[in-house]
Amino acid sequence: MEGIPKTGKTYHSLLWFLSKRGTGIIMVVILLILGIRSPKFFDPNNLMDVLKQGGILTMLALGLTLVLVPGGFDMGAGAAMQFTCNIAAALILSGVAPMLTVPVGIAAGLAVGLFNAFLVLVMRIPTFVGTLGTMFVLQGITQMINSGKVMNIGTRPFFTALGQGHVSIVPIIFIIVLIMMALIHLFLKYTQTGLRMFASGENPQATAIRGIVPGKYMLIGYVLSGAVIGFTGVVQCSYSYGSSPVIAGIDFLIQALVAAYLGTTFSKTGELSVVGSVICGLFIAALSSALIINGISNRQISGILGVILILSILVTVIHKREIGQVTIF
Repeated sequence: MEGIPKTGKTYHSLLWFLSKRGTGIIMVVILLILGIRSPKFFDPNNLMDVLKQGGILTMLALGLTLVLVPGGFDMGAGAAMQFTCNIAAALILSGVAPMLTVPVGIAAGLAVGLFNAFLVLVMRIPTFVGTLGTMFVLQGITQMINSGKVMNIGTRPFFTALGQGHVSIVPIIFIIVLIMMALIHLFLKYTQTGLRMFASGENPQATAIRGIVPGKYMLIGYVLSGAVIGFTGVVQCSYSYGSSPVIAGIDFLIQALVAAYLGTTFSKTGELSVVGSVICGLFIAALSSALIINGISNRQISGILGVILILSILVTVIHKREIGQVTIF
């Protein structure tokens, strides 16, 4: 690399290290600093609570990853999760067997995914605009379901164990996350469909030339993502013993986007990573817990997560610019 100033080499070396190796180190350092300031964070019970609290967020991030991989985007993911959560709570309160809400929630999520795919692929509406519209529609329907009131289902055997139960000291919801992570990772990395989803998302023009239809794999992404998000909403109902009238979907969406885009830094090629999404989702849950223990308000936490989202997308943009791809969504 003759002719490149030493300062330039240092800058590029530092940038490469931060984008490829530094994320995990920075996460650990941040949590160590916050934990040292407030040792309560390292209490085993609190750490198990972090795994439990991060479960919903991480599952939503996995759902988003499925639609981001083939080049899609979903502004309504958080609203869809809250929508299926309210459907589950309403069905249980009406006398439906709690565990039957699992297939119903998945089916509702699938329907939302198909609707998003229709808007994007058939109606040719930009992904951001189309799914933003879906978000508002789902928020309205959700408000109609709960009538602006909390729907408390109380403790239900087996069902509430999904979100609140433990195997020994390990939260069941964390075990569910690990199973989902393994299945989605294997699907995306070791099946022809998964590999083509990655290819169509990275370079749709090149894949189209080779006879691969990008729209087909974006459809698969929206459908699978919808199913995962629908199931996540049911687990959220279990975790929260019902549903809340508060529109919290946008908060979950921002955190899930942070996890998905920050997770790209755990991939050697800078691509979306299932494992990276899970690691970063749990980090966000741990960070939120550590900040609250250290006296930081929820409003400030939202601002911090917004900054992290901007920085994580910036790192992704820098990498994609290096390989000739600038568009994120």
